[in-house]
Amino acid sequence: EFSMRGTTDNPLYGLTRNPWNLSMSPGGSSGGAGAAAANGYGAIHQGNDIGGSLRFPATANGVSTVKPGQGRIPAYNPSATAERGLLAQLMSVQGAVCREVRDLRLATQAMIQPDARDPWHVPMPFTGPDIGQPVIGYCRETHGYPIHEDIVRNLDRAASILEAAGYRVEEIHTPSINEPAQAWFNIATLEIKATIDPLVREHGSSTIQTIFDYFYRLSKMVDPTGYMAGIADRTRMLRDWNVLLNRYPLILTPFLMRPSYPTDYDETFDGFKDLMDSAIYSFGVNYLGVPAGNIPVNLVEGMPSGVQIIGQKWREDLILDAMQVIEDETGIFAHQLWAKQTG
Repeated sequence: EFSMRGTTDNPLYGLTRNPWNLSMSPGGSSGGAGAAAANGYGAIHQGNDIGGSLRFPATANGVSTVKPGQGRIPAYNPSATAERGLLAQLMSVQGAVCREVRDLRLATQAMIQPDARDPWHVPMPFTGPDIGQPVIGYCRETHGYPIHEDIVRNLDRAASILEAAGYRVEEIHTPSINEPAQAWFNIATLEIKATIDPLVREHGSSTIQTIFDYFYRLSKMVDPTGYMAGIADRTRMLRDWNVLLNRYPLILTPFLMRPSYPTDYDETFDGFKDLMDSAIYSFGVNYLGVPAGNIPVNLVEGMPSGVQIIGQKWREDLILDAMQVIEDETGIFAHQLWAKQTG
């Protein structure tokens, strides 16, 4: 509902279920895409991502996605009555959710084709220059969140798989991801309050109105002067990350630092806050506008759980290469699901 929740529910069609466990969230806002992909409803499912709406469902349903970098895939909404706010234009991207990395690669290659209706789009080729032996930075920093021990094991396993495949894996410290994640809340909420909130109050369910109130409560919403200063400071944050990505074209990080969650987990403020706190590597990446892929690695508490691979701008191809290496070792998780359903 209004594409701004970590689960998928709305008054028109009701609750979307996770095929792995009907009581657990399928993620959001593209939870239908994630659940459909896992359940075998077609090979390619379109979605978009302004705070994690491709990656939450991929993680929840055990499928794969790449959140492209800003300007990579053209977007145009002919039904929109007004253009989006500046930060939304910088952060929101289109992409695909797929069971298999090969389908995700095909979908991403097709979706980057130019469209003049999106003035932000840059017609870059899909495949970038050869970088020789691939180097990947491995970041385990949690910024104080009590990460689940099995999610740490998934990160270690992904790093070991990549190293065995010939990647040079180095444990690193990154510029703060917490800073851009908090900036997402502080600055995006001002845009949300001015653009979407009136529609939410007029047409939204009581649940989504409460969720929006939680966003405002969790943020330190800026005023218009703070908004301009924040957008300017975003350049500094992105510069710091670009310098690191120049040395490490790929960076392996957590995505959600907690296991899957029930469908109503975010309906209390404590649950909402915990979910957002566990997802700083989601919101932070959106704020920076760099690409990132999500791939399942193992089950945690009986539900799929994966890792995130951040990449250089325009290098979704490198992200997909690394994801393919991991999938070749861990398998296609939907096959586990189907065996469970038919067994």
